[in-house]
Amino acid sequence: MDILSLYEGKTYQGSLSNESKSFLNPIHNYIKEEFSNGIPTLVSSEISYPELQSSMVKIRSRIYENVSIKGFLFPILEEWKVDTNDVYVDLFRLRCVPNGFHTLEGAKYVQYIHRDPWYANPQNQINLWIPITKVELGSGFSLYPSYFGKPIQNNSSLFEYEHWKKTGGFQTSMTHPRISEKVFPKPSLEVKDPNPLSVYGDFGDYFIFASHHLHGTNDNTQGCSRFSLEVRLVIGEHTKGHIGPKNVDNQSQGTTLYEMKHLMSGGILATEIIQSYVKGSALL
Repeated sequence: MDILSLYEGKTYQGSLSNESKSFLNPIHNYIKEEFSNGIPTLVSSEISYPELQSSMVKIRSRIYENVSIKGFLFPILEEWKVDTNDVYVDLFRLRCVPNGFHTLEGAKYVQYIHRDPWYANPQNQINLWIPITKVELGSGFSLYPSYFGKPIQNNSSLFEYEHWKKTGGFQTSMTHPRISEKVFPKPSLEVKDPNPLSVYGDFGDYFIFASHHLHGTNDNTQGCSRFSLEVRLVIGEHTKGHIGPKNVDNQSQGTTLYEMKHLMSGGILATEIIQSYVKGSALL
């Protein structure tokens, strides 16, 4: 895989090595332990959504605390010929979409079609999606490739990252006291792509794409929950060199680059590099 081709809109899917999968096994254990009174994918869809959110907070905390989990990335990066000493990652975010989630009040905000940069994510961010449990065709998420280089009218100009953090940040509860203040960027026009790409899979699969792609969560109608791990990363040299997809329609304010930690040391990019990148990728 040519990592630079992601910035041109290409996507890739593949299979994790046994070595990579072994580092992710603790996540399976955390899910089983949290939903121990039955089959986790069924139990997590049968309990109330507030209960599910509470359980997911516990599981995510365990993932954040387990520094060995990141070991799954090294074989993949080596395969892609990416220097592991030049990778910066956000928190590994475990997501659970219960069966029928789209029918819940407030769910539509989470499922808006969007580009990650509309949420102040860096323009050159790369997303790695790994199903932890089976995700059937149509119950995962969709990409709209024809919009990669084509702008679409949207409300990203209303998004301010500092305000987003103050109102709960990412993966906050839909019952957060300031949830009504949050701005969830979305297109102002209907998305029409002649060839949308539906992403699905099972544990052992992965899908990688530029976060600049227009994409959104599909309705889960598979009869049970789907769990997936979402990894967001940037390449240091690409950030320094302002390498990445052209900004065609993002006007969000702020940046999540300060949340991106060096894969090896845990440090962040120098402030001047971050500020230069943000300025250089602003919509003119």
